[in-house]
Amino acid sequence: MPSRRNSSREVHRRPRIFYGWYIVGAGMGIHLWMSLAWIYGMQIFFSPISAHFGWSHTAMAGAFSLQRLEGSIASPVEGFLVDRFGPRKLILAGGLISGSGLIFLSFIQTISMFYASVLLVSLGMSASVGIPRTWSIVHWFRRLRGRALGIGSSGAVVSGPLLIIVVWLINTLGWQNAFVVLGIATWVICIPLGLVFRSRPQELGYLPDGDFENLNADASSTQAEAKKPLTDNSFSVRQALRSQMFWLMTLVFSLQTMGISGMMVFLVPYFEGPDVGFSTAQAASVLGVFTLLSVFGRLGTGWAMDYWSQRIVLITLLACQATAFLLLANITDYWQIFPFAFLYGTAFGGMMPSRGFMVSSLFGIRNFGTIQGLMQSGTVIGGLIAPLLMGRSFDVTNSYVPAIYMLGGVAVLAIPIVLLLRPTRHE
Repeated sequence: MPSRRNSSREVHRRPRIFYGWYIVGAGMGIHLWMSLAWIYGMQIFFSPISAHFGWSHTAMAGAFSLQRLEGSIASPVEGFLVDRFGPRKLILAGGLISGSGLIFLSFIQTISMFYASVLLVSLGMSASVGIPRTWSIVHWFRRLRGRALGIGSSGAVVSGPLLIIVVWLINTLGWQNAFVVLGIATWVICIPLGLVFRSRPQELGYLPDGDFENLNADASSTQAEAKKPLTDNSFSVRQALRSQMFWLMTLVFSLQTMGISGMMVFLVPYFEGPDVGFSTAQAASVLGVFTLLSVFGRLGTGWAMDYWSQRIVLITLLACQATAFLLLANITDYWQIFPFAFLYGTAFGGMMPSRGFMVSSLFGIRNFGTIQGLMQSGTVIGGLIAPLLMGRSFDVTNSYVPAIYMLGGVAVLAIPIVLLLRPTRHE
């Protein structure tokens, strides 16, 4: 039996790299791959599939509208499951489901099979890169939470430029075989990375951020310290739903999501359409540029949340988004994409760490997954309205510009609501 002294030394030995950073790195790898293979990569498959089957873009776009509805249902369930079972099982299941869905896409023959495949991949992707990944970071980090969330959300910054890999696969193998390769690669990449995840630092004898308190205490007292709740102010799900703060935050993020959702569907069509008139290659390059520049928002917001007022940081992101849409509606030359891409990328990237940071900070982490999932479900309305608004604007006026101005105005409307966000006491 090891001596008490040796046991204490083993508990308090500080690792060279805190295990929480391995979890952050694994999440970045999964996020990068899923962004390359699906979130952005699916846009590359859109035209080849449409041409092969003769399906209209409207019919195919319906699958992605259903995807958002699916997300509104799945997010609270995922949040509950991760609170109950931890992130590892969900991320492993997500990688398995995503890979299977991508392979299934190679065998589609009907539009219904296409819809089913899209929903399958989307379900797996949500479990892989959604709530479970953020849940892990907020439990493993406290003092460095903002920075860890910012770094953790930065895995996808090079996925836009790396889309050339997907283009090469389609041109070389055809779109059906490309889906098979991406599906198998998803298993090979995401499942091993999912094994890295652990629920809480206490499982390995650590405290959040790799801190060690009471270094002179014995092993049993240190382990007891590590098992104490990380916050005394965590909301129950019922308390969160009854608080005004929950609904105000949901409204803010719903308004913000409208602009992001619209651009994720119509960014390239806008630039290559009659409003701007870029070539397809130029239009697609905008996606890569803003994805790269989003690193400033992802890392900068995470760092800023640790030091500055959360409300001021969030207002700054909304102001960047509103200004980006103003610039977007008036682009006439290619060089003008860079100020747009910087501001839009900052807002787009910054909202990723800000949401997890604010939910964990204002509601605690004990029921983080469920509360975050319910909040994401509440934002689905904004995600559904924006693409319809953009499409209707083009159908009626042959221009996306009116809708772009409206989406910019919506971001402005969210700013005064942020000022109402204040910590709420609960009993």
